[in-house]
Amino acid sequence: MKWLSNRYAYPLVILAMIASVGLQAAWLIQLFRAQQVQVKRDLDQAVANAARVSEYLSVAPGHENNDNFRDFFLSPEWLQLKQAYTQMRQIGVASRFETEMKNDSTRISMSLKIANHRPPGPRKSKMISIFDEGETLQSVMAADKKDLKRMDSLVKLECRRQQINEDSFYILYDYRTGKPESGEDWKKAKYADYQSPHFGYNLNFFIHTYQLVVPSVTKTVMYRMRYYFISSLLMILLTGLAFWFLFRVMRSERLYTRARLAFTGNMTHELKTPVAVIEAALDSITRYHLANDPERLENYLNISKNEISRLNAMIDKVLNLEQLDNGEINLRPELYDVQQGLESVVSSMRLRNNSGLVAIHYFPSDEPCFVNGDPVHLTNVFYNLMDNAIKYSGPEASVKVSCASADNQIVVTVEDNGPGIDKIYHNRIFERFFRIPENPDIHTVKGTGLGLHYVKEIITRHGGKIEVAAGPGKGAVFTIYLPAYDEI
Repeated sequence: MKWLSNRYAYPLVILAMIASVGLQAAWLIQLFRAQQVQVKRDLDQAVANAARVSEYLSVAPGHENNDNFRDFFLSPEWLQLKQAYTQMRQIGVASRFETEMKNDSTRISMSLKIANHRPPGPRKSKMISIFDEGETLQSVMAADKKDLKRMDSLVKLECRRQQINEDSFYILYDYRTGKPESGEDWKKAKYADYQSPHFGYNLNFFIHTYQLVVPSVTKTVMYRMRYYFISSLLMILLTGLAFWFLFRVMRSERLYTRARLAFTGNMTHELKTPVAVIEAALDSITRYHLANDPERLENYLNISKNEISRLNAMIDKVLNLEQLDNGEINLRPELYDVQQGLESVVSSMRLRNNSGLVAIHYFPSDEPCFVNGDPVHLTNVFYNLMDNAIKYSGPEASVKVSCASADNQIVVTVEDNGPGIDKIYHNRIFERFFRIPENPDIHTVKGTGLGLHYVKEIITRHGGKIEVAAGPGKGAVFTIYLPAYDEI
């Protein structure tokens, strides 16, 4: 799997992301086109509804209370019939349209005349309009302008109902010739996204037809697709996050595997060293018959005892971490004097390092420092921190240990004069098996990479936290914050 993850993982992820983005783009483009068609249908319906209402309002005066009259002229069937009649003119069909509206009934006569043979030469169309009594061409034209404003207002109202808010304009066509009154608007309409069919807007007379033109429907389409865009973007982001998380897990797994292998090698060496020393000591005792030399025998026995103690400490450290990970360690909290625990550890470390080159300075607090904690594990925490401080500070180590009480917290600091810890490792040093790399495979200071992980786990389980910072010159400062003991 290593060749797959290292060599092909990134190209496969890039390919998958490109495919995901491509599929989302193709789906959105297809949906965009479908929404364009739907918006145009909605515009057709809006203009048709406006034309139907406008024609009804042109003949409604005097018939407002007649239900049959209103239902007929507002029906979609009547609009379709009227539109079909209007469009017959475009295929060379002669027509006649008459209306007679009385109080008790309305008569509408439509007649079509179709020539059996097309006459040679251009065909001249002729239109005759018969006005009602009292009407003139001027009054009809004035009424037509009024009806046109009404028609345009109704169209805008219907568009708002359909939630279509686009810039638009209309073109008037001469009913007799079918030619637009504005050539400039007619040219602009050629490049528009939408052009409605021609609709009449007054049933009493036929002077103009109305056509709605919408240059672009993109804004409405984008608005209607807003949730699709958001969902598509979220899908791509989630896919990217999933791959990112997967790579982080893979990278962490690789780092963990390397650290575990390094731990195995270091631990093997650490375990082998005391075993070899004990073996050499016992071999010397038997080979040189040191039973007759009590002084040398005691010396070799003390060496063996110290190495066994060191071996036992390493095994306990591994077992403690294993029990922590498996949840098998149950803390036994009690009233614990932090300063007494620190004093015992400091005394032990001074006895162990009695060469005179290692200096351990302890600064106790004037106030009592009690916590509700497990004495065994907290003592191990202090031991680990001081042991690390001495090991990494070199032969002339200088360690400062202090304890203080502030803001319902007990603060313990351990400061050394070693090489310090680079800021980029301040969080990682608490990871299991992690050791600050000096050389890919060699560490000048031997260790397992378990101590600080154990320290953080124990402090966290006590409800506290641990931080690391750079010292004033060189070195590192570890600070522990534990909740102070509260009798309540």
